[in-house]
Amino acid sequence: MNFTTNTLSGTDDSIYNLTRRQSVGLTIVVEAGLASLIAVLYVFLIIFRNFLWRIRNVARESWHVFHTPMDLLMFSLFSAELLQAVGCVMSLKWIHEGVVQVGGFCLAQGVIKQLGQTGGAITTLLITLYTFVGIWMGKTATSMQVTSAVIFVAWLSVAAMVIIGNTVNGRPGEAPFITPVPYWCWIHGSYPKWRILGEYLWIWITLSFAVAAYVPLWLWSRGNIVINDHQWWKFKLQHADANMDSSFRRQSILMLAYPLTYCLSKLPQSVVRGISFHGHGNGALTPTLSSLLLGFGTLVSLSGVFNVVLLLTTRSESVLFQKQSHSSAGRAPCHRELAHNSEVEYFNRESGEGDDSELGALPSRS
Repeated sequence: MNFTTNTLSGTDDSIYNLTRRQSVGLTIVVEAGLASLIAVLYVFLIIFRNFLWRIRNVARESWHVFHTPMDLLMFSLFSAELLQAVGCVMSLKWIHEGVVQVGGFCLAQGVIKQLGQTGGAITTLLITLYTFVGIWMGKTATSMQVTSAVIFVAWLSVAAMVIIGNTVNGRPGEAPFITPVPYWCWIHGSYPKWRILGEYLWIWITLSFAVAAYVPLWLWSRGNIVINDHQWWKFKLQHADANMDSSFRRQSILMLAYPLTYCLSKLPQSVVRGISFHGHGNGALTPTLSSLLLGFGTLVSLSGVFNVVLLLTTRSESVLFQKQSHSSAGRAPCHRELAHNSEVEYFNRESGEGDDSELGALPSRS
């Protein structure tokens, strides 16, 4: 299917007419976004249902919704996915009207997309970092306060970037900051630095860190790498032991599926956008790039579905989905609980020994 560019004016960046085929392609993107929206709302519905159950059936001190740092990170991730899905579904207006144009609705879509995309990127980076530190450095993340502070600062930074970007740009005589790009509203091509800071920088950082973390942890899961228990920066390579039960180790690195899924869904579209940086300011694309943008846009819109499937398959025993917690709030379960609680399997070394060190404190390997 060929999606050719069709603007009202060769120089008017504030409005973009959709062709029939482009409307069909955008409809597919929106349907994918709607599927993600429903999937993410399902997750929040389960969390809310279980919270109400605790209020009615357990003591007040056990009402906590979040019991581990990873619960907080997953909530942050799905909050970002919710924003991204809403921003995608908002394109129904453009399909109905057949035109994408600057205005209050366009601005709202652009802001929501910025919040969701940047928030999701930074949260995914944090998940990667927590997983790597938990396994490689042997530092179990137990502090809810530290994790809450990290997530708060992350979202505060995202909000600040969005507010500052929309405030200092788009002045009289300049191109609007949020415009059609061209099938939905986002940052105008005249502001490449803000595009990079608002999404692409975090995508590439997350991708780079995910690959750098996944390769050694995958070798560790196979038994090819042995990490020094006292000096985390020291390790040795060896042939994998065929008799070693590596199921626990492989379970431990499952959390890296989230950043890898994120990168695989976001990277293709970011490459297309990167190529279009050299095009027109309004994001005009060649027919080939136009088709790729909508095709990869569908992949991006399905990221919420992908993450929900990952959550239900890798963390089905999470306290977020249990009506009653099996562990005390803010406490890392001991080794005997690991076999029944996947929460800490992502953060503990094969030895299973409890580590009271908080993530955020300098490692002590003396």
